[in-house]
Amino acid sequence: MNIINIKGKEFYLVAILIVMFFGISAATITGSAVRDAIFLVKYEKKFLPLMYIIIAMVMTFVIEIYKRISINKSPSSSFVISGSFFIASLFVFHQNLFGPMVPLLYVWVEVITIIIILQFWMLASELLDTRQAKRIFPIITAGGSFAAIGSGYLIKPFVKHYGSENLLLPTIGFLALSIFAGYLLKRYIPKKVNRKPTNISKTKVKNHKLEPYLKHIAIMIACSAFISRIVDYQFKVMASNAFPSQNDLVSFFGTYYMVTGAATLFMQSIITGFVLTRFGILAGLIFLPLSLVFGSMAFLIIGSFAAVFVLKFSDQVFKFSMNNAVKEILWLPLSSIKRNRSKPFIDGTIKSFVEGIAGAAIFLLVYFNFLPDSKVYLLSLLVLLFALYWFWNSFRLKDGYLLEIVQSIENRQLNFDDLQFDINDSSTINTLRLSLEDKDELKKLFAIDLLWTLPLRPWKETIQDQFLIGSNKVKRGILELCWLKREIITDDMIINQIHLKDEISPRAISCATDRNITKNIEDLDSFLIERNEHLKFSALVVMINDPERSRKAKEIINRTLIDGSEKEIAGLLHFLKHSDYDISEHLILKYLNSKNPKLITQTLGMISQKPQERYLLQTIQLLENKNVSNAAEKALLRYDKKNVCEKLLKYFSSSRSTYEAKISILGLIHQFEDSEIAKTILSSMDNPDLKFLGECTNTLIKVSKSYGLSNNELGQIKGVLRTLSKRAYQLHLFKSQIISIQNNILLIDHIEYDLKILRHLILKLGTLEDPTVPIESYIRYIDNKDTDLLPLVLELVETSFSNQAKNLVLPLIDPEVDPLSIASTMLERKEMSKDQMLKFWVENPHYWKTVIAIQFLINSGNDDVLRSIDWSQLPKSLLADKYFSEQEQEYLSAMYISNNFSNKELGNMFSVLEKTLLLKSVNLFKNIPGDILSKIAQLAEEVEIGYDEKLFDQGEHGDSLYIIIHGKISITQNEKSITILDEGDCIGEMALLDHEPRSAGALAMVDSILLKIDQEGFYELMSTNPEIMKQIVMILTQRVREMNKKVTSSL
Repeated sequence: MNIINIKGKEFYLVAILIVMFFGISAATITGSAVRDAIFLVKYEKKFLPLMYIIIAMVMTFVIEIYKRISINKSPSSSFVISGSFFIASLFVFHQNLFGPMVPLLYVWVEVITIIIILQFWMLASELLDTRQAKRIFPIITAGGSFAAIGSGYLIKPFVKHYGSENLLLPTIGFLALSIFAGYLLKRYIPKKVNRKPTNISKTKVKNHKLEPYLKHIAIMIACSAFISRIVDYQFKVMASNAFPSQNDLVSFFGTYYMVTGAATLFMQSIITGFVLTRFGILAGLIFLPLSLVFGSMAFLIIGSFAAVFVLKFSDQVFKFSMNNAVKEILWLPLSSIKRNRSKPFIDGTIKSFVEGIAGAAIFLLVYFNFLPDSKVYLLSLLVLLFALYWFWNSFRLKDGYLLEIVQSIENRQLNFDDLQFDINDSSTINTLRLSLEDKDELKKLFAIDLLWTLPLRPWKETIQDQFLIGSNKVKRGILELCWLKREIITDDMIINQIHLKDEISPRAISCATDRNITKNIEDLDSFLIERNEHLKFSALVVMINDPERSRKAKEIINRTLIDGSEKEIAGLLHFLKHSDYDISEHLILKYLNSKNPKLITQTLGMISQKPQERYLLQTIQLLENKNVSNAAEKALLRYDKKNVCEKLLKYFSSSRSTYEAKISILGLIHQFEDSEIAKTILSSMDNPDLKFLGECTNTLIKVSKSYGLSNNELGQIKGVLRTLSKRAYQLHLFKSQIISIQNNILLIDHIEYDLKILRHLILKLGTLEDPTVPIESYIRYIDNKDTDLLPLVLELVETSFSNQAKNLVLPLIDPEVDPLSIASTMLERKEMSKDQMLKFWVENPHYWKTVIAIQFLINSGNDDVLRSIDWSQLPKSLLADKYFSEQEQEYLSAMYISNNFSNKELGNMFSVLEKTLLLKSVNLFKNIPGDILSKIAQLAEEVEIGYDEKLFDQGEHGDSLYIIIHGKISITQNEKSITILDEGDCIGEMALLDHEPRSAGALAMVDSILLKIDQEGFYELMSTNPEIMKQIVMILTQRVREMNKKVTSSL
């Protein structure tokens, strides 16, 4: 099964499909051979184009009838029913092969062929996803090739012994075989939600309206159909001239089908899979049209039977191998509803219509003697023309295929940007009005946000009411919304708000300044003695521009700037930055050197309003201060971009820049267009820190989206891609080497975390040639192992990545591929041993890797590696940071660590590593990597409570989480025990995230030890560690998604 690329669980399904397609192919070959020979011998060749026209007309009605009959029936049932009807009809024809029944048979065999092949591929598309189809479709079609070889070989002896008319009996037998296989497939059909029957009359127009992607598929099918009819006519005319006897002609057709079957099998088993996997779907799309271009040119030049044989041979072989597989793959990104609606129309109605046009064209040319049999080769001019158009359409089709995959993935998400409101709809107006009037402040604020894109007049009265009586947040939201909209919030309302002298008044003064109505503010001097400093400072800014009050205002401002507290200065700068007031250089520099983040932030705000070269370098240096880096970035964006970009890149590359500064620069630099940006970033991507590499990669994506990357830069990225991929394969090997060793939890956890980051980096780097790919969404589906969308994502990677990139990436993201099976090859036989990796982790600069590797070495008794470590290069705080237990510390101190390492008593029962392991057992934290979780572990404190002692009461304010380390806790409601929690259980995890009272009490049943995490410390940690906040949000989001799935399932 490995040789033919079939997974174990797929074997029986694929076997049935192969048998089914074998029967279909053999039936169509034997049926076509007998109908062609009988018709060509008993009727003149000039009537052959008429058959094409009649087939087209009949198929138009048959497809419509088929769609009506098969609606709401499974593809398997439809196949069995229609196949049984076709068998019965062929028995009738077998008994009546004379007169008008001959042309009727010609048409009817074509109807059978089209319908059963259409049904088969629709059924196969239901059973296989995109990735499976790429592997299995060529194998299935190989069954058809075996049928062509076998049936083609047997036709000649069968005709010799039984006559050509009896060839319909094997046709019936092969159809029966395919029907039996179709019946066996019933159990593999995925169960779907029951839907109400579709009203055909209502959807008829929609069925025939094709979107761009379907139009390109239709063009491909139409070109193929037109060319096939022309080539078929040329071939049959030349063949009937060469073999005038009916039995000889049938025998020739049998030999022809045998040869083409063998060639098709070779294509399917060796060429098709290789081309699609190696070169992608575009190569498969252009294979057939290119062969037809060269074949038609050869027949035009030579005009012999051998030349038309080669042309027909190319059409037959490549159509039923490469093109057939690609054609069916093109349908897979579409939803089953869209596929079932459009495929019969395109593969049936459009195909038949075009074949009819081809037949009509040939008939007219023959009937009016424009095309005698001797010049049938001239039809190749039409073949050449349509083949070239088909070739051009293939490129459009490939782009549409990728876009359709993207859309089929993205359609799983709700796009709020598409949300639109009809302001003429009374229910819409009423809904937003009720939201504005709701008691819930969040609903009001949400409604205000929605109003930013709408005309405000329908809600004028409600907005005015809320501006008068709403909370300060609501008032401020409305003030920002109606800043210059005097017709909604009038000037008088702004002045009245100012005179209230509340929290909103300072902002109202700014609004009054922009509306140029400050002269209407009464007794402005009284604002200067207000205790509300913001009110005082906003009034001072207004007074600066008043000639009568300007001098007094400037004196107060200067005095505050020189002698005021840092808090006062920061408050004043907030309002001054929107004025023309000039502050001296020495004061600006003094504020920038302050330790107060608020003062620095407001000073940077002043600089952003009036950027000056003398402050540029210091502003860049402030990027390393995470408390003010956002303000520094905003200020830098106000400078001359070329100058700033040059200095940022220089500082980024210098030894003076800190890690934090580099990260901030990476987040900012993409907003400057400069060819040196990508070069500078790529030169720093030998850094082993994955977070840093992640920021570099994100910046390169943004640069690539903005103005692209050069070929040289893309070449460098391929080198980075290879390096990171090797690192990932080495980690897979490392994991396999330690998986069976005890006490490996934290080590395995971090390996998986590193692998996850590496997968993200490799995928992002792989898309840099086409940065429009929404790779973040696909990464999420890969991480979540979404079974519905993962095959499409993998197909997108295989189709859009370069050959080198996809060979590196796919084994790392495809769950059906074991990276270990190719790791050694990818590492070029230079893989590191387990001990080498452990030593590398201990001595690397990543602190968490160091401590967990040391603990693993201690617990596994690996003294050889511990002795080989250069301990003098490790951080001196290794023992003082309390990561290790007391026993581990004593062992390290006694055996390896000198007195130069600071050593503090633990003072706690558990080390940081032990607490981290305990936290991993809590649902809220189990998916957070140990590296991040260790920061939470450092907050956790041990709590001991005795038997029958209360941990907390029902209704008590919840502000902490508890994890039971030892003992038992009874959870009580109304003084009754409702459950017993044991070691490893968590109590009050949601108390970390909300302020709700405890819904139950907790009482110790035995002496117990717990870990406690306070809400205040947890919030503070999240504020300084965004990664923790991100992980918590991801966990809660996942919970919401799971709940939504349950709700959807119940509905």
